[in-house]
Amino acid sequence: MITNGKVLFPVVCCRRLLVRASSTATDKVGVDLSCKHNDKTVVLSLRNEGKMNCMTEYMARTFKDIVRKLPESHPKARCLVVTGHGNSFAAGADLAWLEERSKTDPSKNIEIMKEYYGFFTPLLEASIPTIAAINGPAIGAGFCISMFCDLRITADDAKLGANFVKVGISPGMGGSFTLPQKLNNQVCNDITLTGRTFSGKEAEKMGVVLKSVNSRSMVLEESLKLAQQIVISTSPNAMKETVKLLRAPYLAIMEAQLQQEAHAQSRCFASNDFKISLASVKNKTLPVFD
Repeated sequence: MITNGKVLFPVVCCRRLLVRASSTATDKVGVDLSCKHNDKTVVLSLRNEGKMNCMTEYMARTFKDIVRKLPESHPKARCLVVTGHGNSFAAGADLAWLEERSKTDPSKNIEIMKEYYGFFTPLLEASIPTIAAINGPAIGAGFCISMFCDLRITADDAKLGANFVKVGISPGMGGSFTLPQKLNNQVCNDITLTGRTFSGKEAEKMGVVLKSVNSRSMVLEESLKLAQQIVISTSPNAMKETVKLLRAPYLAIMEAQLQQEAHAQSRCFASNDFKISLASVKNKTLPVFD
């Protein structure tokens, strides 16, 4: 969930949007947008160069803004692919942002976390199918973003995991809801209770992803092939209605679970366990909990 890893292979996107967060921000952080299949497939790429695309608040706000406006900005779009810049998907929340949570009053953190989840829940409201092209590490909240998507494709050597309990907090970003809804019960419990990471190849065997491919460079290509099947051979109106029906059983009740997650995480942020976790990340050591 928290990492200082490096992006190794840059991706060139057709169009760049909203790359500056403030006077000190650079174009290394943001969300890239490109279009394929005659503008019928939109690709959004999370970008935080040098940090494995860990999720800043600016990136999150930008993501929400783009997804919400897709019907107007890209009216031809019939499929949305979410991926990560370079050689990573998203390695969880930004460390500096998490440190602030440990210094913030728990009652305030409840509202902050609910808002934070809301930056990515528009994926669930999109009127078109969504595909997560997991081209590298998808950890913590980054993994949970992929679980918001209707379909997931990854690489054999990609590392995935909901490692919340290992960093002193309970699951967030809808993970306590989407994992039980979409995965086998024992698989869900294994992932959330151990907090272990697992390979893309194992993810396919467990049913976490639809498909795992040989190399990370192939993930987006495979995801676009899947998107092409959707945009070329299906009725746009029927697909829109189908997406609504498939998501309806859990959309109606997920809001309550997100509220529970916000309360649980706010209590965890105030705990000594979380302070131990932050210190272990800075010191690059394993946390030792009492």
